[in-house]
Amino acid sequence: LGIRTDGRLFAWGRNVEGQLGDGTTIDKHVPTLIGTDTWRKIMVGANHSLGIRADGRLFAWGFNGQGRLGDGTTVNRHTPTLIGTDTWQEIAAGGHHSLGIRADGRLFAWGRNVEGQLGDGTTIDRHIPTLIGTDTWLAIAAGHSHSLGVRSDGRLLAWGWNNERQLGDGTITNRH
Repeated sequence: LGIRTDGRLFAWGRNVEGQLGDGTTIDKHVPTLIGTDTWRKIMVGANHSLGIRADGRLFAWGFNGQGRLGDGTTVNRHTPTLIGTDTWQEIAAGGHHSLGIRADGRLFAWGRNVEGQLGDGTTIDRHIPTLIGTDTWLAIAAGHSHSLGVRSDGRLLAWGWNNERQLGDGTITNRH
């Protein structure tokens, strides 16, 4: 996926789950225009995509296993699908989960959570964006099954799968 300088969204590559957002599951070998909207930010996970449209609204498309799109279902979406009514400033797409910082700085997570990568203190999958704590956040990133974030106080936090010490805490213990 890529955003052209005029804000238009283009996609190409593997599309077996509809993750390109063009309404098909046909692979694209050249950049293909996706819709007519303009976009501010996009992220890709394992067979799913997230985007913040120019108006700040959140969209998701592609494979929806474990609810990683955040639309309340596990139905795959082949075109960008509006997620809720909030506006957003940041997004991150992990292997099977998604993160977002809402316009007010609050952190939300959804999708697969078997390794605690959502950070809600459980290992329960979430099918809609779920508020994580009460802090405000500046930045987020998502790996295959772990997540990282910088809180507004400047502190870096990491949670989720830690089998290869990817959380940086010196252990191999998952953090929820």
